Amino acid sequence: MYDSSEIMPDGSRFVRQFIVERTDEAFLRHKQYCEEMEVDRLKAEATRLKAEGARLAAEAAVPRWKSIQDGVQVMSMPEPSGSILYIHGIASTPTINDHNYSLESAGMDAALPTPLLSSHEGHASPLGSVFYIRRTAREVYVRAALFDNTAARYAKDLIVSGKLRCFSGASKAESMTLQGVVNGTRFYSAWTLREVSICQNGANPDCQFEVWRKGDDGKKFWGSLSKRLSPSMLTPALAEANGLRYRGPWSADEQYQSGDFASFQGGLWHSEISSKGLRPNESPAGWKLAVKRGAVEKMEKAHASTSV
Repeated sequence: MYDSSEIMPDGSRFVRQFIVERTDEAFLRHKQYCEEMEVDRLKAEATRLKAEGARLAAEAAVPRWKSIQDGVQVMSMPEPSGSILYIHGIASTPTINDHNYSLESAGMDAALPTPLLSSHEGHASPLGSVFYIRRTAREVYVRAALFDNTAARYAKDLIVSGKLRCFSGASKAESMTLQGVVNGTRFYSAWTLREVSICQNGANPDCQFEVWRKGDDGKKFWGSLSKRLSPSMLTPALAEANGLRYRGPWSADEQYQSGDFASFQGGLWHSEISSKGLRPNESPAGWKLAVKRGAVEKMEKAHASTSV
């Protein structure tokens, strides 16, 4: 670069600047180096922006709770493809379970997909996954899909035959917030769902499921849950005193009215509707489990001794 100047008619000095392109080898090497550095910087910035975009997209795709009305929140993800069976039902309620503690349904948190197992023992591989959760203060309702493998197909056969009808939701131990202890019973106000298990008899008698078909919104599970009964009520005298219309072991030939009780597969079931031939474990809309397996044998024996 060099300058030239001249005096203008008005006496002012006018300066002209001329730029001369350098062609010496050292300058050209330096220029090339700077240009390559700039290209590398732009490439690195493009890579960073792409990674950040992917991270934000993945974060946006993570299922999150959505409020659909007061006190009702849902979390969902697309139904898994290739599933051999879909099921739905109640995974948890605040009912005091067989382990002598209660979990607040509204205090439950979760992440999808949640493993669907057949055992909480820590050795079972998932048979499927939960892809939909609905939580309220009264219950945690879920939908799940079974994988297409040998173990899941065996589980499907047991479900369809009615041998597996109970859900059992397990919490992460480190997530449980103790609200208080009353007479030895623990109450937890917050917890995180670790997994859902399918079983013959769960710790919470409210937790049952059935086969889910697309279009079923699950409202049959959201109705009022039957009053739970203590096994200590199950002597014939106490049953009569408490107004329990015990009809004996369930029979396909009997007509049952709403409010009747019948024993089936070791449990005591409450009839929610008038029905005949509807097995107690076929539909939660027809029957609700009142007392679990093993507690009603004496009622069956007493009923048999009075039947002629």
